[in-house]
Amino acid sequence: MKHRFSIFMMVLVCLSLAFTGCASTAGTGKAANLMANVHAAEQPVSPTLPNEAISKGINRFSAALFQESAANKGNVMISPASVYLALAMTLNGADGETKEAMLKVLADQGMTVEMLNKASRDWITLLNKTGEKTTLAVANSIWFDQDFTPYQPFLQSNADYFAADAHKLDFKDKGTPNIINAWVKDATRGTIEKIIESINSDVVMYLINTVYFKSDWQTPFEKKDTHDRAFKTPDGSIKTAFLHCTGQMAYLSGNEATGVALPYDDGQFAYFALLPDGEMTPREWLAKQAQASLFDNIAGMMAQKTNLTVELAMPKFEARYEDSLLNELGQLGMEIAFDPNRADFSQMNEQHTKNLYISEVKHKTFIRVDEKGTEASAATSVEEGITCIPLSNKQLIFDRPFLYGIMDLKTGMPLFAGIMENPAKE
Repeated sequence: MKHRFSIFMMVLVCLSLAFTGCASTAGTGKAANLMANVHAAEQPVSPTLPNEAISKGINRFSAALFQESAANKGNVMISPASVYLALAMTLNGADGETKEAMLKVLADQGMTVEMLNKASRDWITLLNKTGEKTTLAVANSIWFDQDFTPYQPFLQSNADYFAADAHKLDFKDKGTPNIINAWVKDATRGTIEKIIESINSDVVMYLINTVYFKSDWQTPFEKKDTHDRAFKTPDGSIKTAFLHCTGQMAYLSGNEATGVALPYDDGQFAYFALLPDGEMTPREWLAKQAQASLFDNIAGMMAQKTNLTVELAMPKFEARYEDSLLNELGQLGMEIAFDPNRADFSQMNEQHTKNLYISEVKHKTFIRVDEKGTEASAATSVEEGITCIPLSNKQLIFDRPFLYGIMDLKTGMPLFAGIMENPAKE
């Protein structure tokens, strides 16, 4: 039976009015398509890889966000790619000091909004691929209250570069969250059924990004080799199911950590897991890493991997993560965007008034690592040979907290990054 890895991630950016008092109108329960008269530019057939300045900026942002998110206790799993794209979409409505602050967080010096837009468009095009055994889909949408009049160039930019849908709804209608949640459910293949419980009276806009990934390992795990063993959590030892195999694989070593890189079916994406040396915790190891080089170094280790016969044991797990990113992004230097008295998103509304600010950035992730799969994948997996080998020259047992993620090998940029402290805790 083959092993499948399924991940989804969503970022929701909520923009609110800095003051209340908009007129109320009757709810219709239907979404008006604001992109009906917006003709998006054609996406490039052969998109270019992000240049060094862009990729370094994205990797720096990813490392900074990962380090800030690690301050949260327990299991952590974020998608830097999705957070970045959601904020890049929001950037098209920013102006003045707010735009400069967001640019400084998202890009290296000298980058413009236009350059960031083009790089985002090309990256989305590269990521949005569906193969026989690999699916990666990026989706964007914008939802406005019917009393809000968006600025057409803002819609145009997000259509051209992010292929974003835009819809107008009555936010005072109790059925409106159901409409937005239905879009989310469809975009995440049914893995997230609800993102909005209710809409506060001062909310006028949601920007939502989803990333959905599902793929087979090139070399699958056998279910018959899965069995329980001890995992040392910060709160004590537990028994949990581990996946096992022994064979030739990419062994990572250096920078006070050892790990493994496991390629997926198509070869463009790979899973990495890193175990800090000695008694060092993942958070301690992460805190020692330079933001400018963390993911560049991991990508470099994966590119220059040493193929050795490795006896691998890693936990089978399912985890969910949810967090507000306001604090993390504020620490990175974007706090002006969250301040009702200072934020400038005047390029989002037709009147260019400075009465908008970001009131919430909600981040949700889900990850499952197990042996489930389809018949075709199982056949291909058996063909790769996961039969146990009696002797090995390396042993990797992830029986204590470790770091993990999914890397886009083509660009050297991370899609997902996490810390696993307790594989038995969802």
